[in-house]
Amino acid sequence: MTVTVTLQDGDTDKYMRFGDAYIKHSDGTLDVVRGGAKQPHSYAPGVWTNVKGDEKQLKRRLFQGWFQRGSTDLPRS
Repeated sequence: MTVTVTLQDGDTDKYMRFGDAYIKHSDGTLDVVRGGAKQPHSYAPGVWTNVKGDEKQLKRRLFQGWFQRGSTDLPRS
């Protein structure tokens, strides 16, 4: 899918490779993840104004670490 990033000056960057997707971060940064690329292309906060295309869903583990077994370094009674 095509990802189109609109920059602050009105120019656009288009990513047209199969598997391209974007990730909006809570700090205002934007990452465009390209199919087959090791590193995403990042935009700093305030550099981009709009983005269109496929948004990548992050895999979040809600209860990771909550139900782990007890540590072996704890004193036993």
